[in-house]
Amino acid sequence: MPEPRPALVPARTVLLAGGVLTLLALLWTLRDGLGPFWVAVAGAALLWPLRRERPAQAVLWAGGLVFGAYLLSRLSGVLAPFIAVFVVAYLLDPAVTAAERRWHVPRWASTLVLTLAVVAVVAVVLVQGVPMVASQAEDLASQAIALAMQAPDWVANSSALAEAEAAGLLDRAALVEQLTTFIPGQIQGALGRVPAFLGGLFRQVGALLGLVTTAALVPVLLFFTLKDFRQLRDGLVSLLPRVDGERTYLTRAASVFGSYVRGQLTISALSGVLVAVPLTLFGVPYSLLLGLAAGLLNLIPSLGSVLTYVLGVTLMLAFGTFSDVLIVLAVLAVQALIEQAVLTPNIMSQQVGLHPVVILLALFVSGALFGLLGLVLAVPAAALVAGAVRARRESLVIDLGDDEEDADTPGALPEAG
Repeated sequence: MPEPRPALVPARTVLLAGGVLTLLALLWTLRDGLGPFWVAVAGAALLWPLRRERPAQAVLWAGGLVFGAYLLSRLSGVLAPFIAVFVVAYLLDPAVTAAERRWHVPRWASTLVLTLAVVAVVAVVLVQGVPMVASQAEDLASQAIALAMQAPDWVANSSALAEAEAAGLLDRAALVEQLTTFIPGQIQGALGRVPAFLGGLFRQVGALLGLVTTAALVPVLLFFTLKDFRQLRDGLVSLLPRVDGERTYLTRAASVFGSYVRGQLTISALSGVLVAVPLTLFGVPYSLLLGLAAGLLNLIPSLGSVLTYVLGVTLMLAFGTFSDVLIVLAVLAVQALIEQAVLTPNIMSQQVGLHPVVILLALFVSGALFGLLGLVLAVPAAALVAGAVRARRESLVIDLGDDEEDADTPGALPEAG
């Protein structure tokens, strides 16, 4: 009986492998002049005929995510005003929708009123608030530099450090010498970075076709985005993938995330006002800076209030009087009482329902991974993850049994012998 002849590799497979190798060689040859865009296009064209296969779908999704992140990083300066306007429209859309449903106000009319209100608020802040805050920041920087320059003299004349030196814990002469050379160098280095920062800022503004052009386009962009927000939102949602044939998970996620962020921004703004106004009336130094810091730090749950107390007391101990310290503590205590008793129950319509330990863990992890933005978005993101875990808890069952009876009972444990 003749031996079977070995199966031949189909010619199309050989041609496909040769084409792939040729494409890879071409990409490698042109790697210096070829950008990620054309590499992504070549990869998509190569995998598109196989898009119905699961491995090809996984590669296409992974490549699409990486390429999307690349595009966002390259176009961040151009997309920044559009993203900011969309976020503002997202926050204002409930007011426009409520006016349309309750009082039958045309959407374009309420949108126009809110757009003019936003422009007026921004104009007042830029004309009145920014110069005052900048003046206080400049004064605080000069005072901090003067205080830092006095550190060597304080070390040389401190009685507490004299006792520590007598006990052999430190060498004051060496410490004074180190501070004398270290502090001026750090100050000069920080001041030297200011021109580079301003230059980079102005270059970014120039990339957006100039500050004047951007300022003129943003109100128009806000009006059309807010007026047609629902259509734009539905269009964006339609681009996202389905889960079990539906996109209801997006509705739930948007409800939790939107309610929390909208409420937290409102509470933070009111908290900043509740701190800045009384401190200004009492004549406390750097009142506007403390109010601004209180509002921004309030965006960080749990840790924000603690950091506000530490910052306020530290500034008053360094540049104020003992009575200023007491005033700051009293104002922050009243602000916290109003926030917990009035603002949070009436504004936060969506509670995240997380344990304080989980909140702190989410804050530290998100802050380490994503910086300041991670601290702000840590709690709503953790709430979404917790909700997803609770929803899928029943399907996440590990079978520890070995016999057929245990295998038939999900989650059953083997009996102890």
